[in-house]
Amino acid sequence: MAGEVSTVSTAWAVFSVVGGSLLGAAISASVAFFTLRKNINAAKANRDEDRLELRKARGYSLFFKMIRLTSDLNTLGNAVKSCFADAQSQGFVGAPWQIVRPVVPLPDPVTFAPEEMALVLSIDSNLFNQMGALDELHKSTVALFDMYNTERTKIMERFGAKMEGPVGTTGLTEQEKNWLEPRAFQLNQLVELMLQRTEQDGKEAWAALEALHATLEKSFNLKHKLERKQIVGSEAHGA
Repeated sequence: MAGEVSTVSTAWAVFSVVGGSLLGAAISASVAFFTLRKNINAAKANRDEDRLELRKARGYSLFFKMIRLTSDLNTLGNAVKSCFADAQSQGFVGAPWQIVRPVVPLPDPVTFAPEEMALVLSIDSNLFNQMGALDELHKSTVALFDMYNTERTKIMERFGAKMEGPVGTTGLTEQEKNWLEPRAFQLNQLVELMLQRTEQDGKEAWAALEALHATLEKSFNLKHKLERKQIVGSEAHGA
């Protein structure tokens, strides 16, 4: 009997030790699992925050590009209008190419990055379509002004002028007049296009800028306000 009791006691002791080890391992595994899950959730939260900040940075970058693009078109259009306003105030009557002076310096190109447009597409496909070609329109409009500057300068360099204040008078032979007429016609057409494009592109750009501002305000709590300032006259031209 004594041997049996000893045998039973020994078996129970072994069971207790093994059972305690299993319970301790289970508790350790649970603690490790919850710690791992917490770390994973924290890492995901950090990635989400970083992604949000990156998207916000791209949105701000595009917003400031749109402000410059819209301002450029407005400034270019006002520069042409100011030349006509100045001519009228001075009582000068002439062809558009005689009135409109070259605009310098011309603005640098504005280029929307693929990542910036991808952000807009992910938020509002209609706004993406509205904005998609504006940077190219800006470039082509600036190119018109550059062409006008170049061609008008060529003409002015060919002929001298007798100056009375800001107005110069040039005498032309019949041959010189024949040379000038087609080139003057081209310059007049360019002036008309410059006015049309800055007016039309400017309206489209402003509408897109307002829509982008509203979208960024809703998506990223944008706090900047938009204010449109119209300047016509010598201040716009920089005279």
